[in-house]
Amino acid sequence: MKKSLLALAVGALLAMPCVLHAEEIEIQLVEVIQMTPLSGYDPLDDPEQSEPTPTRPNDFRATINGNTLSIEKREEAIPSAQATVVNATTGGVVVNQQFTTTLSEQISAQGVYALRIETAGGALVGQFVVQ
Repeated sequence: MKKSLLALAVGALLAMPCVLHAEEIEIQLVEVIQMTPLSGYDPLDDPEQSEPTPTRPNDFRATINGNTLSIEKREEAIPSAQATVVNATTGGVVVNQQFTTTLSEQISAQGVYALRIETAGGALVGQFVVQ
């Protein structure tokens, strides 16, 4: 009896229209720390082999507004970036795109997503939810 009442209550909730409040939320980006090899070679000793400036969280602004993901590049010294968005539940890639200034993508399914922004100088990661 309790299970059937619970099933009816859940069914009633699912039948109700889902109203999304469009509110822009900034996605916190975190720098991916990359380990350098413990060899005696330092690329800074050789100007031809020097590493690009590391990518920092404030180099990009990523927001989610309803189901629209927007990424804006703030640092002019970064020529381009690669954005990858993966559905955390299914592991499916929903966005895998290179961009130079901004990127705006619609995320069609509800769920939790992982965002990765890669540049020549490193990577940033973040997580967001589409309801």
